[in-house]
Amino acid sequence: GEFEVIFLRNVMIYFDQPTKTQVVARMLPLLKPGGYLIISHSESLNGVNDTLKLVAPSIYRKP
Repeated sequence: GEFEVIFLRNVMIYFDQPTKTQVVARMLPLLKPGGYLIISHSESLNGVNDTLKLVAPSIYRKP
């Protein structure tokens, strides 16, 4: 990956579960190991991806 942080705030709320899964799958290769994916407080990646680890509300880290 090339990015240390990707901000994806207020985007996922508009998608159904399969689309959320696809969006996150496309973002993962773009993140460096140890990189962060930041979403809004009204969003969650529960059930969308098991790779990213929740480190704070709305902040996920790629191992």
